[in-house]
Amino acid sequence: MNNSLIYSHENFTRWISVILSPIILIGCAIGNIASFMVLLRPRLRRQTTSIYLAVLCIAEIGTCYTGLLRQFLLDAFRLDIRTINPLACRSHIYFTYLFLRLAPLLLALVTLQRYFYVTQRAICSLKSTCAQLVCLFIFASTAELHLFAFYDLTYSDTRPRSEHVPFECTVDKLHHSTYYEFRSKIYPKLALVAYTVVPLAIIIIGNVLLVRTVRKASQRAKCKTKKKRSVTRMLYAVSVLYTVLTSPASIFLAIAPASYQLAPAFRLQWTLLRLLFYLCHSVNFLLFCVSGTFFRQEFISFSRSICAIQLNWKSNHNHAVGIDGMTKFEEILNPTLKSRTPSGNSLTKTEKQSSKLNETRSAETPPEILKNSTS
Repeated sequence: MNNSLIYSHENFTRWISVILSPIILIGCAIGNIASFMVLLRPRLRRQTTSIYLAVLCIAEIGTCYTGLLRQFLLDAFRLDIRTINPLACRSHIYFTYLFLRLAPLLLALVTLQRYFYVTQRAICSLKSTCAQLVCLFIFASTAELHLFAFYDLTYSDTRPRSEHVPFECTVDKLHHSTYYEFRSKIYPKLALVAYTVVPLAIIIIGNVLLVRTVRKASQRAKCKTKKKRSVTRMLYAVSVLYTVLTSPASIFLAIAPASYQLAPAFRLQWTLLRLLFYLCHSVNFLLFCVSGTFFRQEFISFSRSICAIQLNWKSNHNHAVGIDGMTKFEEILNPTLKSRTPSGNSLTKTEKQSSKLNETRSAETPPEILKNSTS
């Protein structure tokens, strides 16, 4: 009975993952690439908040295509990227956690930056924005280096060691017992506080203060406040959705013990929470369109410019094709072919020239010769 329950849980979990994961991955790629290109258009990139949100789009693509793509390959094809070789194990788990850490830190940083900008407590220039982003990336990449150093293809930490048990990308608890204790007991709670509790507190409190400040400023300068409110609404929508969708998975990982990973219900619960987590990283484009007026306008103009470029390319291509079916490029490469196969216009021109020549000759010929020739 227990084995049949585990088998049914695994099948149902794989079925959910195989169906929903590609939808989330495609939506993440299309939505975040479109958002990145629209946010960096001249009208929006004047606001430094748009630069933070554009970098957030890149971090969210990295989050989905390191974490969710690996799980999809596991469920659909039973292929684990981390088990290819030790370097793939260390690199993949390092970049997975690096992108996971960047998203909440970016949201917390952009919330603080937006609050200081709206309240005019700090001047937010392009140089300061780039410097803050570089410092944030250095901090996150340095803080997660221990994963690259200690993870390896070794025996499982949750199953008994045996020759029949395949290697996993994990920490060898015999050779690195001290770090294994740190990673199993201290690191999840430390990561929960540093990358979930503190960023979410900054995001929630900062957005509440932002709403109050923007509402007070709306009575003074309507034109400038309208643009500020548009960008602020985008940030507020992303922050609220991130808080709602990512908190359950982070809390679950911090609370669930390592031994619970062998329970039949763990995989189903973790799959649902994981899909909910990655769904947050694929719907930002829809949030930007709904909440941001200027983003919506820029996206429409961006779409029109793409359509205009395609129409111009088609018209130029059709104009380059000659009447005889040859393009200008083919006429340049084959001038002899063009001379051998004259077009209809060239034939009519030669016929007109020959008829004019016959008329002039008949006019110059004396009538006596014409009579003799006719007789």
